[in-house]
Amino acid sequence: MKKINNIIQETIDNFVNESIISEGTLDDIKSLLKAFKNKSNLSQDDLRKERKLKKKAEKAKKGTKKLRRTKGGGKVYYDYNDYERKHRKLAKGDTDSITDTVDQENTDIAAVARSIFPDHTEEGAQSQLRKILNHERPMTKDVASKIERMISRGRIAVK
Repeated sequence: MKKINNIIQETIDNFVNESIISEGTLDDIKSLLKAFKNKSNLSQDDLRKERKLKKKAEKAKKGTKKLRRTKGGGKVYYDYNDYERKHRKLAKGDTDSITDTVDQENTDIAAVARSIFPDHTEEGAQSQLRKILNHERPMTKDVASKIERMISRGRIAVK
């Protein structure tokens, strides 16, 4: 490959030195050689990798769509990246302080979960809240604010 580049470079230098070339023609030659160089340097693997990166970038712009089952047997597709932006995760220390204050044995988790997650089924809401309180899922800020509000109103038992 280096030999071809050297031959092309020498030919261009000889051509430029021996004849008078206008600026526009020289720019055309440069752009033609750059296009040739870009095509010849990339192997098939490099071209595949480049295409994959372009597809990933396009997919990231569109966002990832996820399916969520709704109450009553319906289905809803939603943008997960948008969901994560709206529902920020709470810091570990804040999560620990909230879950340590909740007395899970003396609290009706099902009733609390139905009010925190109104769009879920009864079993699904209870499972979601139980997993959050047992640190199996991260707690979001809106769930934490609802739990704190219920603690202050006395609907959730405190240790």
